Amino acid sequence: MSTKEFKAPVTKRKQKEEEDFPRGGASGLTPLEYKEIAHQADTSLFSEPGKASKADGTSEPAKKKRKQPKKPNSTTNFENTFDKKKLNVEILSFKRLTEGTKVLGCISGIERGRDSDLEELVVSLPNNLTGYVTITEISDELLEGESLPSLKELFYVGQWVQCVIVGLQQGASGGSAASGSDKHRRKILLSLKPFIVNAGVKAIDIASGVLIAGAVESVEDRGYIVSLGMQGMKGFLKNSEAKMYQRIKNNEKPLAVGQVLAFSVLSVEENKKTVQLSIDSMKTSKAVLGDKYTFSEIGSIMPGNVIDAHITEIQDVGVVVKFMGHFDATIDYFHTAEGIIASRKQLEEAFKINETVRARILYIDLASTPTRIGLSNAKHVMGLTQPNTTEADLGSKVFPGKAVPVGQIFETITVKRIDSNHGLLCEINGTEIPGYVHISRVADERIAKITEHGKYKVDSTHRGVVLGYDPVDGLFQLSLQPSVIDQPFLRVDDVEIGSVIKGTVTKRTEKGVVVRLAKNISGFVPLIHCVENTMTTSTKKHLEEKFKDGKIVKCRVLSTDPAENRIILTCKESLINSKLPIITSLENVVPGTLSDGVILKTNAHGCIVTFYNNVKAFAHISELQEAHVANLNVFQPGQVKTCRVLEADAAEGKMKISFKKSAEIDLGSVAVGSLHKGKIVAIKKDLIHIALKPSETKAVLPVAHLSDHLGEQADRIYSSLKEGHVLTDLVVISKDEERGSVHVSKKPSLVLAAKEKKFITSRSDLKEGHVYPAWVRQVAAFGVFVDFGNGIDALAFRHNLSDVSDAVYVKNQSVLAKVARIDPTDGKTEVSLKPSEVGTSETIQYQGEFLSAYFKQLERLAKMSESAVSVGTTTMVEVNAIESDRWVVSFGGNKQGQVSLDQAKGVKGKVGQKVVAKVLDVDFEKAQVDFTLKDTLISAEETKAAKAGNISAADVAKTLGSLATLQKSQEAVETVVELVKDDYIVLSIPSLNNLIAFAATKSYNNRKDRFMSYKVGEKIKAVVVHAPKSQGKGQTAERVILSIDQTNVSTRAPAKESKKSNAPTVDKFEDVKVGMIVTGRVAVVHNIDLGVHLGGKVFGRVHVTDIADNFAPAETLMKGFKKGQVLKCFVINVDTSNKKIDLSLRPSRLTPENHAAVHDPEVKGFSDLVEGGILQGFVSNVADKGLFIALNHKLSGRVKIAEMSDDYLKDWKSHFAVGQLVKAKIVNVNESRNQIELTLKASQIDPSIKAIQTLAAFTKGQKVKGTIKAVKDIGVFIKIDNSVVSGLCHISEISENHVPDVSKLYAVGDPVKAMILDIDMEKKRISFGLKSSYFEEGDAEEDAEEEESEESDAEMEGASDEDDDIVMGEGDSDEEDEDEDEDDEEVESIFAGHAVDDSDEDEEASETEVKDDENEDSDVEMTEAKPLAVASGFNWDGKDDDEDTKSNHSDSDSDSDDEPTKKKKAKKQAVVVTDESADLESQAPQVSSDYERLLLGSPNSSYLWINYMAFQLQLSEISKAREIGQRALKTISFREEQEKMNVWVALMNLENTFGSADTLEEVFKNAVQTCEPKKVYLQLVKIYERSNKIDLATELYNTMTKKFGQSSKVWTGFGHFQLHHGNLEAGRELLQRSLKSLPKRKHIKTISKFAQLEFKYGEPERGRTIFEGVMSNYPKRIDLWSVYIDMEIRNGEQDAVRRLFARVVSLKLSSKKMKFFFKKWLAYEKDHGDEDHIEEVKRRALAYVESLSA
Repeated sequence: MSTKEFKAPVTKRKQKEEEDFPRGGASGLTPLEYKEIAHQADTSLFSEPGKASKADGTSEPAKKKRKQPKKPNSTTNFENTFDKKKLNVEILSFKRLTEGTKVLGCISGIERGRDSDLEELVVSLPNNLTGYVTITEISDELLEGESLPSLKELFYVGQWVQCVIVGLQQGASGGSAASGSDKHRRKILLSLKPFIVNAGVKAIDIASGVLIAGAVESVEDRGYIVSLGMQGMKGFLKNSEAKMYQRIKNNEKPLAVGQVLAFSVLSVEENKKTVQLSIDSMKTSKAVLGDKYTFSEIGSIMPGNVIDAHITEIQDVGVVVKFMGHFDATIDYFHTAEGIIASRKQLEEAFKINETVRARILYIDLASTPTRIGLSNAKHVMGLTQPNTTEADLGSKVFPGKAVPVGQIFETITVKRIDSNHGLLCEINGTEIPGYVHISRVADERIAKITEHGKYKVDSTHRGVVLGYDPVDGLFQLSLQPSVIDQPFLRVDDVEIGSVIKGTVTKRTEKGVVVRLAKNISGFVPLIHCVENTMTTSTKKHLEEKFKDGKIVKCRVLSTDPAENRIILTCKESLINSKLPIITSLENVVPGTLSDGVILKTNAHGCIVTFYNNVKAFAHISELQEAHVANLNVFQPGQVKTCRVLEADAAEGKMKISFKKSAEIDLGSVAVGSLHKGKIVAIKKDLIHIALKPSETKAVLPVAHLSDHLGEQADRIYSSLKEGHVLTDLVVISKDEERGSVHVSKKPSLVLAAKEKKFITSRSDLKEGHVYPAWVRQVAAFGVFVDFGNGIDALAFRHNLSDVSDAVYVKNQSVLAKVARIDPTDGKTEVSLKPSEVGTSETIQYQGEFLSAYFKQLERLAKMSESAVSVGTTTMVEVNAIESDRWVVSFGGNKQGQVSLDQAKGVKGKVGQKVVAKVLDVDFEKAQVDFTLKDTLISAEETKAAKAGNISAADVAKTLGSLATLQKSQEAVETVVELVKDDYIVLSIPSLNNLIAFAATKSYNNRKDRFMSYKVGEKIKAVVVHAPKSQGKGQTAERVILSIDQTNVSTRAPAKESKKSNAPTVDKFEDVKVGMIVTGRVAVVHNIDLGVHLGGKVFGRVHVTDIADNFAPAETLMKGFKKGQVLKCFVINVDTSNKKIDLSLRPSRLTPENHAAVHDPEVKGFSDLVEGGILQGFVSNVADKGLFIALNHKLSGRVKIAEMSDDYLKDWKSHFAVGQLVKAKIVNVNESRNQIELTLKASQIDPSIKAIQTLAAFTKGQKVKGTIKAVKDIGVFIKIDNSVVSGLCHISEISENHVPDVSKLYAVGDPVKAMILDIDMEKKRISFGLKSSYFEEGDAEEDAEEEESEESDAEMEGASDEDDDIVMGEGDSDEEDEDEDEDDEEVESIFAGHAVDDSDEDEEASETEVKDDENEDSDVEMTEAKPLAVASGFNWDGKDDDEDTKSNHSDSDSDSDDEPTKKKKAKKQAVVVTDESADLESQAPQVSSDYERLLLGSPNSSYLWINYMAFQLQLSEISKAREIGQRALKTISFREEQEKMNVWVALMNLENTFGSADTLEEVFKNAVQTCEPKKVYLQLVKIYERSNKIDLATELYNTMTKKFGQSSKVWTGFGHFQLHHGNLEAGRELLQRSLKSLPKRKHIKTISKFAQLEFKYGEPERGRTIFEGVMSNYPKRIDLWSVYIDMEIRNGEQDAVRRLFARVVSLKLSSKKMKFFFKKWLAYEKDHGDEDHIEEVKRRALAYVESLSA
């Protein structure tokens, strides 16, 4: 299949402005003078020949303004660094999106398309955007099949994909969109097609670590061939690299042709045509680009790739970074690894300037200016997973959007960040995932802007509801609107089928009644469901009364259709009040089930009955009643009938039912608690239908009852079952005689209870204090309901769930329940599930069965051969590899095993050595065997047998008797930990010949974490709970199971501690005394305190001032604490009356004899407070009248508003937050009133800091330094430094000369020096002056003495009268503009009254294509590489001035040929303010020190560096000029790449003129390594051309055509070179060669360029032939017509020009374009024609306008 071409978007750049001279400072120059110097330098620096510059002091009258024609974008540059427009961190929105943007998305849904019946993917995009992928935009390979597959087989919710925006469906925001009108809804259309996603990616950029999109093209024996959408390059995915994905994510199915995935590149073959790929999630999520990797151009950047970036700027909503030294990008605060970022302060704490962060690319928008690249270093994005998911739990975690469904209400939602114009970032109590509230969802009333101190201020709590989940941002979308929260339903999906609800009648129709259920949600009651029985004439009359508008009616939901937004209801009382189960699908229907249905219609064979969710069934006439049916008319449509299911076939979609009340099913032989075997007759979703033997009773086995271990193990057992299999040990857990249904279980714990005759069959079997096996029936907020069987249930309240606070239980989980209380009146039972209470000797058998059954099920699933090794087997193994953490060994041929380093201690091994090893564990799932080499575990007999070549099995027979005795006596034995696994540990029993045994690290009631940590070699006591009855071999060998008492290990001291804790146990409040050291668990973490659970119902508090001896910000101190963490606390206060306990964690309290220095002493009372003392505290309250600072757990000081800062704080509340650490001085202490007054003024705390000055501190005539605070038309407002004083400098006091526009001289933030002209103390006003006459020459010297840090500015005084003489270019004359204006007026008068349109779509498309094509190759500016003009007058290439002038003229001619000539308006003359004291523009620096001083102020100015080099060359100091060039490259900032490029060009010019070929080659190679290679090549070839080194230029051009063969600029440049030097045939041959190398999209541009060259240097007729060939294929390319006409005008054949104009104006173009050509023709005739020709043009134009009007 041929790879399609897709046009990648390109960027548009603007040159930035650079200020080389600072304003203000301690120089003799006034701010105005510095402004003017900087303005002139910017205007002239690197000015291109032919461009006007108005800094020469001359001024011409302004002409009539006219819209500037758009310049062709011929210098578009791919280098992101050259974006001179400031890059701001922006949150993506629909308005900011552009087509062609590449995005990393996450699939959030798979549904039927809104616009068609085909499926489409719903893809979550960054910043709460959502896109859609139709099935036709996935891959071309997918569409080549005979039928379209289901997308649910190819994708899954939560899958990360690389996509491209291919369309933006515009629409109105708000009402129409929100109401569901699709034609008005905004929609983002995406594509996953690899040739679109990878468009613009260069093959050289494909390397190891790259993440790239691909589609499976074909399935081969050893793997898959993958299409990457790139010409000449394919991917190959080995089966081994696809195995993990297929097993976990693809339902163990092979990949399908056309399936699109994100692949990780492992390697690239040497032929550069084949790429080795992987989709192993462990590799794709960790794929990182190498340190030395860089993209060759920005178009190769792909979303999803991980890069290392450097922080360059921190903004309010994120950070700006740079990666690979070239590309600027942003990370918004939604996508940081820190989670919730509440403020810029947190951003500054999380990120530091120049710090390196690792991030994943989220999106690339190449069409914006500047280019926008978004990154994320959020943990879930970096891991390509979702919050709370880990690699160990891969595939087992619930997608957050499903775990927390839409509509779930949270009572406590805490505001953490306010985006005043966008919304609120919140913390949700009950989930670790944060939420976001859009501003439109904050309140029912419209909020234009969210204030920081209103109802929704930071840390305020609210009630809210979940609207959705955004997997890319990792946020829940919330609403705080009461009207939304109070709605019973938010979506049609929320309406549960079968639920009974109330609604309001809104409309009656002939077909039924419309009922409003909630806002924007209505249901429909069909006419047949409006009455109880059948519809008659009399019942119709009562409908109007029963269903009046506005009446509330009770309904039951029959069916829902979210796609169609439809809900069908019934008002039949019999259905509403029915207690029977409802049938909503045929999947889980069990024969014998009773359910109510409605007769839909009857026929001669029986009745068709409808149930819920449009499920239909057929009742045969023989099943309608017990007696013979003589008349079917008794069964009418609309009647409700109780039906019994006879059989159901979901595959066929058929179900047979009966109206007969009873069924001939005898369940007498099936007793609850009895054991049976049965044959599987059908396997349906989550249910296994079984025929019990020998009674053939039908029974149902739920999947969750296949094992005590839920999750993957139960699913694997379910997947291994087939119809016809016979299952044993099925225990009956319930039966329903009336319905004839039986439920069975295969949970080993329930089977063991049945075998031991302990299965609960009635509530009387339960005894208080005893423990019984059960399973979780339901998990509620207040506790867990458990089921013992036969419908006997009990409740475990929350306080009885666990010994710790964070217990986790799931539905159908097997548990052990201890009966705590049985209510004698109603029999209600309370139980405890605490592991410490159920782990008794009574349950010892169940504890053994928990792990024993686990191993048996794993072994059964593995289906290993009988000859497989078993635990305890001794054999010879060969060492294959010795790694850092293990030895890899082989045994029995090609079988693999491993030896941990702990099990190889003391053994000296090497690769290839054979040693005796003993099997410690066999992992049947991973086919992995763990060995030990310890001599203590391997006997001499076993060693001898193994060396003889025999595999000796563990001789358990010798110890069977001892094990049985130990199991019976429950005597604890000492064991040694040998291996630690995730779910169990491997032990050896020294007293039993080092027998290998196993113990679980989890239990029935504790599945979340291990109940303790273990170390290899640790000795622990254990009890034998399961011993084999006989010795088996291979797979049948049973394991010895031990049990560790959880209550004992939970209280033992850690291994590090030699002493046991003496902290007393706290059970009640009275146990706590001041001075005690107690142990507790963190219960809650607040802003400035911790809640600690000490035991029982006793809680204490640790205030933030009592956490550490050395204070830090509260959030830093609190960050180290987590819920459930165990702490040792010192009791500092016990308030008996209020039942409050204050605790301390200060080391000085806990270990007073041994602690570090105390930086912040504890404030115990008023006696510790002294007026004038300095101390630190935490903000505890931000009130309207001031701050309150917490000094300890009970004392707080007040800070008045006037004492908060030396400076005036307008919005002082925004400067402080609860928990903020502040330094304060004690102003007053009044113990009797319990008052403490503090101040935060820096001048009060530190005497060395000068107090902020007020107006009274200044005098008239004083000279001060200040900062511009505002720029207005009347002048500038200046704020004096280190003061609160600010005032106006009137425009008349800014300069000696008139200043028409102040904004051109000053900007906000500029430092200035001013004189105080007047002070009005009554009105509190001050006036300033900035005129240079106000300042004397000595002012600068005084400033230098005051501020030594500004010595560089003082040195600049010596250069105040000197500056570089900058060469100015000449502008275009205004006479041409006058002529053109006249032409405009004449043509405008003809087109007057006619609306100019631009509706020619083909024409617009062609123009867009041209621009895109030009931009595609415009990364290199095609300008002459002539030396920069310098003040010294030195000419870089050594030519005299005349030659240089000629070359300049020729260069300008050449430029005019390459692009159509366009006249430009002369720029308005800049305002020039003369400086009588200094004129840097008039004289150049005279000595080296002058240059050095200038470079101190502008170290990044290549202009100054090159002038300095020229100055040295003028003195014949060539070596010094080289040294200065090298200094420049080291000094100029790495961000200023264009400045560095200028220096490289200067060095190449220098070496070309004064150096040798070798020195030029060395400079060239170094330049290529640090700059864009193509730029450097083009500059060097121009240097060769200018110095007439034709052979070298030809050789270099040949190299460039091979290296940059896809660049049109290189081919046309070579063609220009050949034709210019008379090599016509060689130049023409280049055209044919270029078309073979260039992409097709560049052919037209290249052909037209060569045609222009023919007109100028070759044969005009040949050029004309080329143009005619192009125009015949592209007749509406008006840009080419314009170039063609210009070439003919230049050629001078007037008849040919007129014929061409006549052809163009006869085309069918838009009126706007026709107007352009008529103006162009009229201008031509005025220059070259006579009055007749001019009138002819006007006549044609008038005829065209009249034809439009007609």
